[in-house]
Amino acid sequence: MRAWELRAFDVASLALAEKPDAVPKPGEVMVDIAAVALNYRDLAIAAGTYAPSQRFPMIPASDAAGTISAIGAGVTEWKVGDRVIGCYMQTWDRGPSRVSDRQNTLGSPLDGVLCEQKVFPQGSIVAAPAGLTDDECAALPIAALTAWCALFEHGEARPGETVLVQGSGGVSTFALQVAAAAGLRVIAVSRSAHKLEAARKLGASILVDSTATPDWSGPVLNLTQQVGADIILDVGGQDTLRQSLRSAAQNGRIISIGFLGGASPEIDVRQLIAKNLTVRGVTVGSRTSFESLLRFLDRTGIQPVIDSVFSFEDAPRAFARLAGGDHHGKVIIKVGGRA
Repeated sequence: MRAWELRAFDVASLALAEKPDAVPKPGEVMVDIAAVALNYRDLAIAAGTYAPSQRFPMIPASDAAGTISAIGAGVTEWKVGDRVIGCYMQTWDRGPSRVSDRQNTLGSPLDGVLCEQKVFPQGSIVAAPAGLTDDECAALPIAALTAWCALFEHGEARPGETVLVQGSGGVSTFALQVAAAAGLRVIAVSRSAHKLEAARKLGASILVDSTATPDWSGPVLNLTQQVGADIILDVGGQDTLRQSLRSAAQNGRIISIGFLGGASPEIDVRQLIAKNLTVRGVTVGSRTSFESLLRFLDRTGIQPVIDSVFSFEDAPRAFARLAGGDHHGKVIIKVGGRA
């Protein structure tokens, strides 16, 4: 089979290689990969800022959907022909995560999914929703599940509350869609007027242009009658956490899910104390949580926003599209299967 390899801490080191065909062992299934979605994590790994001890060569990317083409002995949960989605954390089935789960993540330290075939343990995949394409299913494992867990499992979002999302990347876009479908009020903060208009169409009711007002916490407070946002999904880290603290409502919950602007923010602890705030880090979610998200998507008819689709041979261009920062929604690499 063909697979893309990352051979050093440099996206330019991506190379297409021939690998032995995958063979499922007992308890495993072989999946013909149909589509792969990229995440900021993939760029951070390639740059050496996420997992500096990563060994090479390594197959990158963690999010994929496809069809089971073979099963190993003892597999009872799946059959050949089932459409499935891989779980990012291969061993996290339910409940709180364990330290060991962090060592079993696709795309680092484990080989990822940017390949034509991939073998999965039978308990590390979920059934693909019939109403979504392979491309849309591939968009779900990290971004959609992180948004879901941030809002409802850790953020404990309640009807009538206000959610603030930053930018238009995969997690923020999914959070906007899911929050709007759940009846929450959504504030969208972005540097792009075009992306703010897209956010409005997806359900955001308050739009804040952070290019026009770099200190965007001021408009957020003004537009909420000085109340602020109950839940804030912070994706910028160093560049945004201080503003998130200022924008938070009394008893607000700030969910830290990214570090696009750096990983070492300076904060005013007095704001945490005075507002009785909670700051919580979130790393995706369990297989059980994934299945809960998929049931919600099925009920609401939400479809992932796809920014662009690249061929398997054009994978480096897909990485470049993500690195450029102008995308809205998910960047997809088509491997095989249905559109």
